Amino acid sequence: MAPRNNPPKTALTIESELLNLDYSFQGLTAEELQAYAEKKLPKNFKQLKQQLAKGEYKNKTEGRTVSHMLNRSIHNVVKAGNGKNRFTEIVRTLRSGKWLGATGKPIQNVVNIGVGGSDLGPMMGSFALKEFADDNSLHHLNTHFVSSMDGGQLYAVLPIIDPETTLFIIASKSFGTIDTLANVNTVKEWIKPHLTEQQWLQHHVIGVSANNQAMTDFGIPPAQQISFADSVGGRFSLWSAIGLPIALTVGSNQFSKMLDGAKAMDDHFVQTDDPTQNIPTALALLGLYNREERQINNVAILPYDGRLRYLPSYMQQLDMESNGKQATHDNQPLKTPTGPIIWGGFGPNGQHAFFQHLHQGWDKFTADFIAVLHRQAPGFTTEVQTALREQQRLAVSNCLAHRKLMWEGFQSPNDPRNEYIGHHPTNLLYVDELTPHSFGALIAAYEHKVFTQGVIWGINSFDQPGVEKGKHCAVDILKTIDGHETQSFDPSTDAIIKRM
Repeated sequence: MAPRNNPPKTALTIESELLNLDYSFQGLTAEELQAYAEKKLPKNFKQLKQQLAKGEYKNKTEGRTVSHMLNRSIHNVVKAGNGKNRFTEIVRTLRSGKWLGATGKPIQNVVNIGVGGSDLGPMMGSFALKEFADDNSLHHLNTHFVSSMDGGQLYAVLPIIDPETTLFIIASKSFGTIDTLANVNTVKEWIKPHLTEQQWLQHHVIGVSANNQAMTDFGIPPAQQISFADSVGGRFSLWSAIGLPIALTVGSNQFSKMLDGAKAMDDHFVQTDDPTQNIPTALALLGLYNREERQINNVAILPYDGRLRYLPSYMQQLDMESNGKQATHDNQPLKTPTGPIIWGGFGPNGQHAFFQHLHQGWDKFTADFIAVLHRQAPGFTTEVQTALREQQRLAVSNCLAHRKLMWEGFQSPNDPRNEYIGHHPTNLLYVDELTPHSFGALIAAYEHKVFTQGVIWGINSFDQPGVEKGKHCAVDILKTIDGHETQSFDPSTDAIIKRM
């Protein structure tokens, strides 16, 4: 099953209702993929998929189940938190302009303060789907995102918003994330010349968390608290109340369509037993083959539609935080590599940046190309719509060209500068149009790919002990920087602390 430096004899495509996968440039036939599936998939894989779909799959190391798939319905999002979730009501009030600040002015800007899963998914979805907004009123709502602990994003956002017309979403599963609270504390200082803290909390704050008590202790009124289950992992949470910024951007109806698209992919994943006809399972097996048999340690995510430009960053957390592990869920050390390094960027821009290295550099890599074949471009004149559709065709043609060249390469006699090695295996994920439905299906497919690989490797894809250890170490260093404790770490760290 060595890579072949020639075009495939037949197209190898898996189609589902909303999403399609072409793996023709992976160098594996359908029969070889089937044989690899029989070798790698556990015998109880079908049962494990069903457990995941029912919210019964065990996150053993954290002692809870995994329930993000239960959020694939607006009804489940609304009723989360023992019926106390006011998700749809809040969306309707804010988008209609009826939510008034403390001084009686309508809210015009919403700032989502979160980090990791409380930022990456909502930001990606809001940006990708904003053109599908249900604009049933003339009120315009701007959505902003702040995550960086250094305050850099606040520095950019605060000058362009007004404390009297801005609402802040504090999004944190634990409601104790230090990055998020650092940004919140700065905002509290910023509003002081205009509002009291009580006015701010009563009229300008919504809390989204799995920890209702912490939101109450912070001072957020119960009517402005939106909760979700503790069994929903952060990087799998854009379907839950954490997706509030997406719903505020596009409306509850379009948010519901996104959930429906994810549910359609769930059904495809759970009900399709043939791994060569199951998009997430095939993605997982192809990735596994490249990781273990070809020793390729990195995957480039290359979307060829500007609306998906945040997908590579989202995928970094989804995949690397889930499957970058050295031990099984039973705490046994692993001797084989697990999840690869995920990187990438917006494909058309990457062609003018890092593609030179991809085509003629020394390093092995595999890539996922993501293409949107058509674009309706609503809201413009006929002439502009025609021009935008032509640009979409230009993007797709470049996507197909670079995918082909990465696999087949190009040999030029006596001209090393024009030599393209090829042999780089790639996938093409494509949709006919980017809609809330197809977007939901794409993200759910990647979630299930990560789950499948975790199952094969025997790791827990739903914890992140490496992240937690880093947080604890940072707390110790911060205490010394602030003078609350005196600790010695190492000569380099101690020197920087002394300089501070």
